[in-house]
Amino acid sequence: MNRRLLVIVAIVCLGLLAVPAGASAQSGGSRFPTVLLTGKTAQGRFQGRFDIRRFRVRGTGIAVLGRLNGTLRDRRYPTTQRIRNASFSFDVASARVPGAASCARLAIVFAARTAPIAGLAATFAQRVLVLRPRRGTGPSTGEVLCAASAAAATNAPPSLTVHLLNALRLQYA
Repeated sequence: MNRRLLVIVAIVCLGLLAVPAGASAQSGGSRFPTVLLTGKTAQGRFQGRFDIRRFRVRGTGIAVLGRLNGTLRDRRYPTTQRIRNASFSFDVASARVPGAASCARLAIVFAARTAPIAGLAATFAQRVLVLRPRRGTGPSTGEVLCAASAAAATNAPPSLTVHLLNALRLQYA
């Protein structure tokens, strides 16, 4: 069964590499999802968004790298601190969406994390991002989502899952 899954994933990925250069205009211009975040500090909070740039293998798991944008309000600062394009990462896991009508649904679970934001420790709670095909992205997005969902269900190696998540990110670009 795992061999069959790997063959399907390889076919889908090779199909993505064979897309002509002008085919990106067919995607409808939709962007990869942005995650809205709220983090608590000792005397305030951070509110903003996390723009996903790419996925990587980190240790035995998966990490998502991106940019953090938003505002930090804390009593220890006299004014609101703006955070712009700060490099940030989260440990993530992918999972099949239970009870979904289609295989083209994938949940990305962002692990809880405490990290310094403008010199203050901010605690971010666990978040779940559910990906599904968007209008204008074409049928290949659903196929990549199905492959990633199958990889998550069979506990595929992180390197394979990262490859599928990055292919999915390019589909939304």
